[in-house]
Amino acid sequence: MNQHAHAQSSEPTSLGVAGAGMVFDTNVVLRDVTMHVNPGEIVGLIGENGAGKSTVMDILCGVLQPTAGTVVMDGSDVELHTPVDAARRGVYRVFQEQSVIPRLPVFVNLCLGAEEHFTVAGVFRKRVAQQHARDLLADLGLSYDVDKPVSAYSFGQRQLLELARAVSLSRIYETRDPVILLDEPTAALSGGELELFFALVTRLRDAGTGFLFVSHRLNELLDYSDRLYVMKDGAVVAEVPASTSESELHRLMVGRERAEDMYQKGRQCGPGDDVRLRAIAVSSDGLKPTSLAVHRGEVVGVGGLLGSGKNQLAAALFGAAGYRGTVEIDGAAMSGRLGDRVAAGAGYIPLHRHAEGASLGLTVSQNINEVRLGRGADIGLRSPRRERARAKEWVDKLRVRTRSPEQTVRTLSGGNQQKVVFAKWLSQGAEVLIADNPTRGVDAGAKEEIYAIMRDLTASGASVLLVSDDLSELIGLSDRILVMHDGEIVGEVASTPDSPAREEDVVSLMV
Repeated sequence: MNQHAHAQSSEPTSLGVAGAGMVFDTNVVLRDVTMHVNPGEIVGLIGENGAGKSTVMDILCGVLQPTAGTVVMDGSDVELHTPVDAARRGVYRVFQEQSVIPRLPVFVNLCLGAEEHFTVAGVFRKRVAQQHARDLLADLGLSYDVDKPVSAYSFGQRQLLELARAVSLSRIYETRDPVILLDEPTAALSGGELELFFALVTRLRDAGTGFLFVSHRLNELLDYSDRLYVMKDGAVVAEVPASTSESELHRLMVGRERAEDMYQKGRQCGPGDDVRLRAIAVSSDGLKPTSLAVHRGEVVGVGGLLGSGKNQLAAALFGAAGYRGTVEIDGAAMSGRLGDRVAAGAGYIPLHRHAEGASLGLTVSQNINEVRLGRGADIGLRSPRRERARAKEWVDKLRVRTRSPEQTVRTLSGGNQQKVVFAKWLSQGAEVLIADNPTRGVDAGAKEEIYAIMRDLTASGASVLLVSDDLSELIGLSDRILVMHDGEIVGEVASTPDSPAREEDVVSLMV
């Protein structure tokens, strides 16, 4: 039930599309899409990866022009040729993958794209820009040193700056009833930073800003949206109120009922005797000396708030970041070389797929076949036929929405890119999987399939270290949960099929 309901405005439609279609080559990605956002309302947009959500966002912010239909603003058809054109008309976008520039000061980031408004005779008026930033942040109730580089702040704090930047541009351009497109902005937020983000969104909504909000977190959409559009296969299949249940949203989105036990807790097989992954006093920047063991057939969850050290732990264990201490796989000590871990059968799903996971310029097939385990498979004998077959098998298993395995990964939706990263390791038979938020940005239907694959892995004797910001996911999948705070493990909570962990027990250790 929406606890933040806000009456729809009687003002003209602020932003929308009417009969929008989009065709890439011969691939139809949007079909007769009509939707709108009124001033002062939050409109949720949900659908599986590849349903067309990102394409709608691209059209509304001027990245793409529709091949059919129109963009409508205040009741009139308009053409938005570039994101700058859209911004000048009051349309702004906040991304999951941040667009702020870390090395630049806060005040510079808040006027990026509109520097000419602070420039006289070719000279940038630094003090005017600084004062603009201070006034804006004070109005929004945000506390930042405008002269500090953005890199000095946490990921969550930078995400709030993304939102502040949209508001900044709307003030610079003096646009009435701005519309902000929220494209998975909360995927990496949790705890207090998540609350701050939505508090700011709600304040802006109540002041007349419209929002189109894309998220895979169904509870967020229902809690904060005034109404929702559901997309499937490039079309809008429903417009529903925020009182709709999560199960009904899931049914509309994927075309089937949600599994009663999407985590398949009953298949949890429990730890075997053998230790497949061991850490002995492993430390790094942000991570104090940490020791742990993951047994055969076991899923060990790692939870904690942002800055707890859980992401640094995953990177250190796979050797993706520098570390001190000892990491063992199947009893063998690993060197600092990634190749040793790959040869030992380890795989790694990184937190940031664009920077570390997928090779965006390569095809789906090339990504899936990118890893070669050092235990005999295909070494020195490349077989295009075998690689094509492997790619097709995993595209089908993970329901990767792609025209063909030869499509470039950059052209896929974010969730499908993540599934390609997953397939890259699973297709090579990785048996010790270190997974850092592996379902981040992945739709509900694909999550169920990834969870089933994890159960298949552990049933075959593999081990999984699962770092996740999703508490339900940790409880549902893990045999036990290690809770981190301030760079160290501060507690452990068991989560068996007969006695799953309680959320309150895990949260009490996090804070």
